Amino acid sequence: MTSRRPITYTTDGVVVRVLDLGEADRIITLVTPVHGLVRGVAKAARKPGSKLGGHLDLLRHVSVSVRETRTLHGLSQVSTVNGFRGLRDDLERFSRASYVSEMAERFSVEGGSNQPLFRLLTQVLGLLEKTENPEMVVRYFEMRLLQLSGFAPELSRCVETGVELKPGDHLYSPDRGGLVSSESRPVGETALLPASLNTIKLLRFLARTDAEQADKMSVSEDKNRQLSRILRAQVHHVLDRGLRSEAFMDEVRTRPYGG
Repeated sequence: MTSRRPITYTTDGVVVRVLDLGEADRIITLVTPVHGLVRGVAKAARKPGSKLGGHLDLLRHVSVSVRETRTLHGLSQVSTVNGFRGLRDDLERFSRASYVSEMAERFSVEGGSNQPLFRLLTQVLGLLEKTENPEMVVRYFEMRLLQLSGFAPELSRCVETGVELKPGDHLYSPDRGGLVSSESRPVGETALLPASLNTIKLLRFLARTDAEQADKMSVSEDKNRQLSRILRAQVHHVLDRGLRSEAFMDEVRTRPYGG
């Protein structure tokens, strides 16, 4: 019986996680369009003058050669497609981009092609470099990612009764994945979140718009807070966990400075 020869291929990818290994190597996690989540070792990436290390930083869009092995793959011949430098020069932008990239990682699987997710990630990272409305860009990413992953929130009918919702204030159930009529609150369910009429309109807007239009949408702090709470809760429910980057993002957002 002969052993399978290693497969080598070149792929685009966004670096979403970097871990040191030994004295000079790094373990790199990439979200790629065709091969899904790819984890590999960049040998000697931490040595001064390394041809790999400068390219394999967090949030870089790179082109990389991958040599498949039974465990961690081998990474080589890396070039930068887009370094997203604007994200590194601004802590608030970097924190939101870190949150977006962690979500993309959590919704990706090894060997699972997902070109729409990859396009969404690179598009939103590019927007976060320059937007003056980062909150709505992140809200758009959350909504679109849920849609692409088959977990689009139900926003037209009550998930408890199936009846079309009347205009007004209602509730949101992350467990059931959608809105619950204020008249049909399930007995004993405690995870319901308030969803005002304006928040419901914003959710529906995000569900049908594109990134550029979301970027132009002006939303008050109160409305964004309710919108964020609903979408985050839905992401948490799908993943069955929170995200590490949330605390960092929230801390940076509340500090009395920008940039």
